[in-house]
This record gives sequence, structure tokens and C-alpha cells, in this order.
Amino acid sequence: MRRVLAIVLLASAVAWAAPAPAGNPEVPEKYISVEEVKTLLDRHQRVTFIDVREKAQYDDLHIKGALNIPLDVLPARLDEVSRTEFLVLY
Repeated sequence: MRRVLAIVLLASAVAWAAPAPAGNPEVPEKYISVEEVKTLLDRHQRVTFIDVREKAQYDDLHIKGALNIPLDVLPARLDEVSRTEFLVLY
């Protein structure tokens, strides 16, 4: 019985200490209101707007200066996104 317990504890320790799987890094995300975005703009904070809709919808109407990066291709186009500015996806 002690041997089984020792093996289970060792296996648990090894599994817990294993490296984390590769993938997307943790990103602080938060839903914000229109009023909160307006406050950021009023304070002259740099904000990048990313319209994640398809191009046809973007062409119909979008926020002036917004980037159009459809949601389904966003992971492949992350190099186009600022890593220093506040991002608003809509």
C-alpha cells in the first residue's frame, strides 16, 4: 500500500511540475462600455480600434481609423496589432 501511495504522489508531482502547454499567452481582457472608451479618448489615451467583422460590414460602416481584421483571421494577423496601445475590438 505504501508503494502505491508513493507512486501516486510521485506521478502527481511530476505531472504538476511539467511545463505548461504551448498556446496563446494570457492577455488581460475586459468588456468596456462606450462611455469608458469615450473617457479614454477624452484623456487623449492612444486607442487602437479593431473591427472584427467581415470586410463587407466594415465597408458599410466603421469607426474612423479602425483596422479591419476579421475575427477568424485575427490570430494569423496579430503582427499588425499594436502591443503598446490600448486595443478595443468590436
